[in-house]
Amino acid sequence: MKVILKKQAEKLGEVGDIVKVADGYARNYLFPKDIAILATPQNLKLINQLKEAEEKRRAEELKEAEIIMKQIEKTTCTFERLADENGHLYGSVSELDIANALEEKGLTIDKNNVKMEKHIKDIGNHIVEIELQEDIKGELKIKVKKQKEKNTDEKNS
Repeated sequence: MKVILKKQAEKLGEVGDIVKVADGYARNYLFPKDIAILATPQNLKLINQLKEAEEKRRAEELKEAEIIMKQIEKTTCTFERLADENGHLYGSVSELDIANALEEKGLTIDKNNVKMEKHIKDIGNHIVEIELQEDIKGELKIKVKKQKEKNTDEKNS
């Protein structure tokens, strides 16, 4: 029996592929799990429409990601953190801190898009890699400054 895959199926193929499978496998597994539909002329048209819509959606997503990446590369995020006299932070600057700082500037990304080997733990200028999609990567400039401590008069008040 020939079927059209609606979802990627391991060892069978990608979405939209027409594959030949055993009748029982199609009826008892692929159809009930909504992985495939019967290969009929009507279903072929439907799958082609779905493929076209998916390609358009991906192209728009790609354009949007490129625009966001250009804005990110022009941006510098500044953080003020408590640090010792050697410039080592008592805390750190994490992926979530960076994602939140970008969101405050109107650039929404997921913290998983921020690629860091380890959190930033020193005062100074740093560069962090941002990966929005597989082929859309860029760098974000980060400045970490020492936070000014409050006056002792304010603490005693």
